[in-house]
Amino acid sequence: QEVDIVVAPCRGFQPAEATLAEFVNQVLPVVTFAISEPQLSPWDQAELREIKDKFSLPIFFLRVPEPGTEDKTPQTPSEDKSPLHQQLLDLGYLSPSSPCGCGLPGSSVLVEHLDKLRLLSSFCRQVLQKHLVELATRLSEVHGRCLNIFINQAFDMQRDLQITPKRLEYTRRKENELYESLMGIANRKQEEMKEMIVDTLGSMKEELLEDAASMEFRDIIIPENGEPVSSRDIKRCIQQIQELIISRLNQAVANKLISSVDYLRESFVGTLERCLKSLEESWEGSVHPPRGLDRAREGPVHITSNYLKQV
Repeated sequence: QEVDIVVAPCRGFQPAEATLAEFVNQVLPVVTFAISEPQLSPWDQAELREIKDKFSLPIFFLRVPEPGTEDKTPQTPSEDKSPLHQQLLDLGYLSPSSPCGCGLPGSSVLVEHLDKLRLLSSFCRQVLQKHLVELATRLSEVHGRCLNIFINQAFDMQRDLQITPKRLEYTRRKENELYESLMGIANRKQEEMKEMIVDTLGSMKEELLEDAASMEFRDIIIPENGEPVSSRDIKRCIQQIQELIISRLNQAVANKLISSVDYLRESFVGTLERCLKSLEESWEGSVHPPRGLDRAREGPVHITSNYLKQV
């Protein structure tokens, strides 16, 4: 059913391997090679080598008599091989374990008598069966890989269901420890900064009073005859005095605050880094490769703490 018989053109017009190349990727080829001489010519051998190198297809070799003559070649015993049989054996088409020339399933066949042409039917069945076995094997491999993937995913999912709650609880505990540690550092440093500002303000009190007494108020007219000043002007005077005190105080405590803030930043970053490393080491210790399935790691485990250092 749906069989096409293709006769290759003569060698001077188009090589046989070129004819095969036009069909081998579109059909399931059953190749026959008819020989009218007692043995292969050098051109035949070169052609068969090209076909074997490019396609590795089994071939049905048929020795036929020349037109108008009868095949009177005596049937040789199985242990006495013909020159044609020996040539095909040297080319790698026939198997040494099959001296009769009938071939093994899926291998080439040599028929040197026309009465054995009926073997072409069994050869075709063997070739088609060979293709069927190859495709079934590939399909079985695909099914096996799919099943392995499903099984491994099921194992990973079950394992994640068991481990994820423990990881979340551990992370939650570390989060609370981190929060308490950072709040303790912030509270201690906040008290220290308050005391430093109060001390600085106390040491500068006399100087600030003198500056406030001698300062000139902006956009405010104070009468010299002792008339009362409006409450609005009093508020503006108070505001300008506050700005003076704050600016002087900022200059005085700037260097002290810088060193304190640097220490605070180092304390925060150090605590964060230690917490992240602890979490990452816990994750690294619980990561195992899935069974029977190679899976690429998503990246280095310590990538978060490395980013923190860069920041």
